Amino acid sequence: MLTTLPRPFVPPLLPAAPTWLGRVLAVLLLLLLLAASAAAHAQGSAAPAARTADNRPAVRVCVGDFPPYNSPRLPRMGPVLDLAQQAFQRAGYRMQAEFMPWARILKEGEEGRCLILGIWRNAARDQLFDYSAPLLEQELGFFVRRGAAPERGHADALQGLRIGVERGSYLPQPLRQAGLVLDPAGSLNGNLRKLAKERIDLAFGERAAGLYQLARQPELRAQVQWHEPGLERKPTHLAFSRRDPQSEALRQAFDQAFQAMKQDGSYRRLLRAAQLTPLP
Repeated sequence: MLTTLPRPFVPPLLPAAPTWLGRVLAVLLLLLLLAASAAAHAQGSAAPAARTADNRPAVRVCVGDFPPYNSPRLPRMGPVLDLAQQAFQRAGYRMQAEFMPWARILKEGEEGRCLILGIWRNAARDQLFDYSAPLLEQELGFFVRRGAAPERGHADALQGLRIGVERGSYLPQPLRQAGLVLDPAGSLNGNLRKLAKERIDLAFGERAAGLYQLARQPELRAQVQWHEPGLERKPTHLAFSRRDPQSEALRQAFDQAFQAMKQDGSYRRLLRAAQLTPLP
């Protein structure tokens, strides 16, 4: 007699997921990836004002390393940056400062990605930016080798001289003549060193910035000095790109807070403490 063994239990096969469900899941995954990519891109190209964790709008400000006015090596990153920080704080904003080379500052500012702190006005920039009230005045002119006294009394006096300028920076009218030999460098300090090595005849720059560098480099100070009189006194501003729809509201808020600082004396005290001359 044959014995019939029990058949092992085999679970039924689950029905395959319909094709349309797989397609829906694939589309949802693609949408999630696109959203994440867009968020990352937006974070990298943020406009000057955006909300922060404490719900105060943050203002991105681009600024150059330009002691004694602004520098990551100065207390509170320098008196001009400290001034802007305090004004924005009064206006209800939190300022985020980023130091970068001047050429990049102009590019970021023109595209409306940041405000520009410490800018001198000229006709080309006036087409791109609106400005705060003047923050202070800075004196522009030449540094020369000690013992040299170049003639500057007539229009042709600069012809034939090698003049060091900072790449991308403002140039006054005397330096916009045709035929001048302009030798650009990345910084005023670089031009002061080139001047000491007789690679250029004049170094154009801002008086207090150049004297700050010379005071910290005795070997350079022994060879280079400021040449009186200066060429021009130029107000410096905070610049707001006209591409940014928030710029006018930001400018008005900043100017209102800045004027309050002038009225209560905090503006004068801040600049005096840094041995800078405040505006009236």
